[in-house]
Amino acid sequence: MKYIIFKPIILIFILSGIVACEHKKTKENTVRATDVEVARIARMQPQKKIIVPGELKAWQEIRVYAKVKGFVKSVNADRGAVVKEGQILAVLDAPEVRAELSEAKARLYSSKSVLAEHKAKFQASKAHYNRMLQASKVPGAVSPNDLDETLAKMLMDSSSYLSAEENVNAANSYYQSKAEIVQYLTVTAPFSGTITERNISPGALVGPDEASEVKPMYVLENSEKLRLTVAVPEVYANELQDNCKVTFQVSSLPEKTFNACLSRSARSLQEGIRSMFAEFDINNTKHELKKGMYTDVSLPIQRTISTLFVPKTAVVSSMEKTFIIKVIDDKAVWTTVKKGNVVDDIVEIFSDEIKDGDRVVKVASEEIRNGEKLRVIK
Repeated sequence: MKYIIFKPIILIFILSGIVACEHKKTKENTVRATDVEVARIARMQPQKKIIVPGELKAWQEIRVYAKVKGFVKSVNADRGAVVKEGQILAVLDAPEVRAELSEAKARLYSSKSVLAEHKAKFQASKAHYNRMLQASKVPGAVSPNDLDETLAKMLMDSSSYLSAEENVNAANSYYQSKAEIVQYLTVTAPFSGTITERNISPGALVGPDEASEVKPMYVLENSEKLRLTVAVPEVYANELQDNCKVTFQVSSLPEKTFNACLSRSARSLQEGIRSMFAEFDINNTKHELKKGMYTDVSLPIQRTISTLFVPKTAVVSSMEKTFIIKVIDDKAVWTTVKKGNVVDDIVEIFSDEIKDGDRVVKVASEEIRNGEKLRVIK
């Protein structure tokens, strides 16, 4: 009787153990399979805009100094004056320079007078020799000694004439140089523009000796056209397109947006600031913009080739590495990547272990462990 009761009890324990093991396995499978949404790695070439500072510079700008030393005789332009190319800005007075010009002129006239004298002697001796040569054709008319003396006289006069001619050329060059220096006493505008600075008054001493120590006579700039100069950061230096068009604003006209097109770039980084300078030409005939203004430039950036992108939520940045979680055979595979540009809600990634079309966890985190089973939900 005891045996009959004991056997069912043992059977119940065995069945209970089997059921518990099966329940435990089912529970473990339920815990390990994590529901995730997936996204595809896509090859794209999106454009983003970054805001960088810029500066407006004059199309042409020079500092006008006196080329010769002298006193200011008259001032013909003042700050704010709009001048034309070749217009007289100031006249200088330098008596010693004009005296040197007079001396050079007298030397030139003297050299020309000497040249005329030697020329006449040469022409006379040449004619005399030709007559003697013609007469020598008659036997006994002219002795050979007389003919030789006539030839020697002609050659000597020819040499003197050539020397006098060289002296005239030298005197003329000297005179022209002095005349050119005198012309520098009249200071003219090298191009059309606006006088933005005037630092002279009648009677002031100016000249090249003071050029490095004092202010210039004038500062002249042409602002009919402006250069918008932008320092493009190194990380974006290769993404500036040749036909790039930008918009910008200035603080003095906050309600207005200006447009410009890329005209030139340095194609090289400045070592001090690790940036590449780019210039955008701007038509400024209305003079709304001023040289020296700072601007906020909206600069479009785009890769020259298409690259791989994923949603920003798919990239995990931890203390150890930056990675995405690929879904391979319903398992999580941590894949180390390097982040690039961020455009709206997608981010550029680089790795040799990824390709276009790979599935990744759309909202990734470190809680999803490497190798963990995943269940993809739509």
